[in-house]
Amino acid sequence: MPAGYLALVLHAHLPFVRHPEVPERLEERWFFEAVTECYIPLLEVLHGLDRDGVPFNLTISLSPPLLAMLADPLLQKRYLDHLEAMIRLGEAECRRTAGDRNFYPLAAMYLEKLNGVRRAYVDKYRGDLVAAFRKLWMTGKVELITTCATHGYLPLMQTREARKAQIGVGVDFFTRLFGRPPRGFWLPECGYAPGVEELLKEFGIRYFFVETHGLLNGNPLPLYGVFAPASCNNGVAVFGRDPESSRQVWDRHAGYPGDYYYREFYRDIGFDLDLEYLRPYLPGGVIRVDTGFKYYRITGPGSCKEPYLPDRARERAAEHAAHFLSRRQQQILRQGAGMGRPPLVVAPYDAELFGHWWYEGPQWIDFLCRKICFDQDIIEMITPSRYLSLYPDMQVVEPSLSSWGEGGYSRVWLNQDNDWIYRHLHRAEAVMVDLAALYPEAGGVLKRALNQAARELLLAQSSDWPFILKMGTAVEYARERLVEHIGRFNFLVQQLEKGPIDEETLREIEYRDNIFPHLDYRIFNRHRFPGRVTGGSDASLRILMLSWEYPPATVGGLARHVCDLSRALARLGDEVHVITGPVAGEGTYSLQQGVHVHRLLPGQLNAGDFLRWVEQFNEGAVELTGSVIERWGKPHLVHAHDWMVGAAGERLQVEYHLPLVATIHATEYGRNRGIHTALQRRIHEQEYRLVQEAGLVICCSEYMAEEISRLFAVGREKIRVLPNGVDPASLLAGREKEPDCRDLYHREPNIVFLGRLVPEKGVQVLLEAMPAILRQVSNARLLVAGRGPYGDYLQARVRELGLQDHVRFVGFVDDLGRNRLLEMARVAVFPSLYEPFGIVALEAMAAMVPVVIADTGGLAEIVEHGVDGYRVPAGRPDMLAHYITRVLLYPGLAVEMCRRARRKVLTLYDWQYIAGETRRVYRQALDSPEPSTEPLPSLPARTI
Repeated sequence: MPAGYLALVLHAHLPFVRHPEVPERLEERWFFEAVTECYIPLLEVLHGLDRDGVPFNLTISLSPPLLAMLADPLLQKRYLDHLEAMIRLGEAECRRTAGDRNFYPLAAMYLEKLNGVRRAYVDKYRGDLVAAFRKLWMTGKVELITTCATHGYLPLMQTREARKAQIGVGVDFFTRLFGRPPRGFWLPECGYAPGVEELLKEFGIRYFFVETHGLLNGNPLPLYGVFAPASCNNGVAVFGRDPESSRQVWDRHAGYPGDYYYREFYRDIGFDLDLEYLRPYLPGGVIRVDTGFKYYRITGPGSCKEPYLPDRARERAAEHAAHFLSRRQQQILRQGAGMGRPPLVVAPYDAELFGHWWYEGPQWIDFLCRKICFDQDIIEMITPSRYLSLYPDMQVVEPSLSSWGEGGYSRVWLNQDNDWIYRHLHRAEAVMVDLAALYPEAGGVLKRALNQAARELLLAQSSDWPFILKMGTAVEYARERLVEHIGRFNFLVQQLEKGPIDEETLREIEYRDNIFPHLDYRIFNRHRFPGRVTGGSDASLRILMLSWEYPPATVGGLARHVCDLSRALARLGDEVHVITGPVAGEGTYSLQQGVHVHRLLPGQLNAGDFLRWVEQFNEGAVELTGSVIERWGKPHLVHAHDWMVGAAGERLQVEYHLPLVATIHATEYGRNRGIHTALQRRIHEQEYRLVQEAGLVICCSEYMAEEISRLFAVGREKIRVLPNGVDPASLLAGREKEPDCRDLYHREPNIVFLGRLVPEKGVQVLLEAMPAILRQVSNARLLVAGRGPYGDYLQARVRELGLQDHVRFVGFVDDLGRNRLLEMARVAVFPSLYEPFGIVALEAMAAMVPVVIADTGGLAEIVEHGVDGYRVPAGRPDMLAHYITRVLLYPGLAVEMCRRARRKVLTLYDWQYIAGETRRVYRQALDSPEPSTEPLPSLPARTI
């Protein structure tokens, strides 16, 4: 067994540059030069090693843009035309330098190499370099992996969906070309941000790479540094770059490519010789460029250069390979002494360094592989996948934010030279996510336009453009590409929103930007286009839900939440059983839209005392669950909704060894602004017990998460925030027409409130605001829908304020009544003093009614002030009046807010998305260890 391993990793990438609209484009030469000087020489070296029986191993990352260009017929033809022109230049150079003992041998060498490249490309590989790489992969000596769709820099993307699309499209494109998926993934620019590993796992990726400090600064600190991979929390392996081996190759001062005997990259006949002589070989006949004919060696730091000596340079490549090997041997012997396993040195480099920038680089790789395999036995070359199969046990570490750019973070891709691009990219991300949700099943020309919009966004996200802007190389081209892709994206969005779609223009855009022909825009849809999940995590679950109320018994928002969530889970393929209370006219069992609803018998709940009634409910729920399990089988987990079913959830957890997930919809402390009575304290204690006993706790807002953490002394790592959802279809019943805000100002100036009549809902604040509203909108009318113990006080307050002609108490309304009220409303107002979430505000937004809400609790997280509604400080009738009046008096502004609000609801608060996220929580609960049997800690005294 070797003392240690070397994982040599080459990352091959170029930006997608293809311009069919013009016969010649300067920037396409980036691709042509890389094929001639890097990719074909590397392929020749690696195929030669395989031919000679060298048992080498290395890993190559091939980016989707590079693969797309390698496989593109137009670029293949243009490359051959370029190669023929360079061969003609080589012939001209042999004639020009004939008799010159320094330069003629070099001209002849270049001509011979160009002819060799042509033979390899045409005769050996038949123009298909993708197949040449595939053949290497099949030998088992080379492992191929991929990277993001257009090499987008993940840490600076704003949405999870954008990152997901970059990763998913990249994996899909690679898999289609090579016939099997990649096991590893190269993060563009080694740019890691927390959460990326979840997306990688979603698409079947087993490992990825980070810059050195991305692993060394992990939590906890890695025991073996970068000399062994670590595991992320989800099992995806992470490899850290070895800094010592990197410096030997990369360092601009001390690295091997700077050796004085190597070829000088920056001295080329394209800038040295007469323009008239070069004209037939230059772009447009006038643009001086590198031709690849470089006759000098580095010589030294000054401008004086001596002729290149290929034989001496080859000797130096062999010497440097031996030196590199010696240093790795020392490193491995030093590190392996205390590790208990062979250390691994991960040495990743840009592939284009070898042959293009460092002309002798492919020779160095050839020498290194042969020396490792035949001249020693301390080190063995290995791929990451093979190392993981040999040593699967890894320390769990959370990597840290990092990249391999200057400074180690994102400074290269976000600075004063390129920061202007992100406001456009982030807006386009958000719009694309919305479009994917708004058109979940598009077809025909509509689907083509959506696919092309996604394509343009991906192309605009390439990390190459901000890099070029920062480095100041081809700035105008990078700016042009960014402006074009964002411009085309915006054009397509405008066509999609306003119609009709101009098919001729769409066809032209598709022809120009033809990357990813199988791209499906739904990859941006957070709701309906999941990635490929491994490990059986997409298998259906049997879920037992406990809820004291379920439609048609609806007291508050809890019943509707449980109903909509359970039905959405059933649509995902889960088997959902709801244990709930009796309802007159309903049987003890029914199957409702895929959900098994089991109800207690009325006689089981006969206590007059409220707390005793709750005890009876929990006793009955446990008994009924036993019958359900006997008939349908044991569930995978129990999901308890609020404290009233907490005792049953805890008993089922223990008796059947089931994971317990709890959703806390509101707290007694929050509803009452403290704990003031013995009953409130009992409820508070039950809430505390449920939170402590549950494996994971779900709540509907960040506000609630903070409240739960503070009140019940539980860490945030146990709490998951999932919003409530809205079913837009449920808002249609009873209406005369579908929601549309264009007729908003043909309606009477009705102000609508929906909710329970309790102090925390803030109706009293709204009543205080009415006189100020009426001074500007004299015919305004307030419709208060709901019932509750505060009703009598509110009606008395209406009389005190003299508002009898302008306020109407509608009483309790069902869904039909709610829909009719929203159809009449000019504005919906929710002035709560305490509100964990505020689902009625979402319903109003989905119904395209302008909303004014109190800036409190979960409500504040729903509305963006001045964008899709107005937020008002809680308890301020003057501010409430100001913004309600503003909505009533400015129809254009209100209509625009309505459109934005509905789009937000349809994209962020869709029940299918929320059900999918809930399933993620279930999976985490199933993977968690058994609950502790230790006694519960005392309830924090400060909360009482």
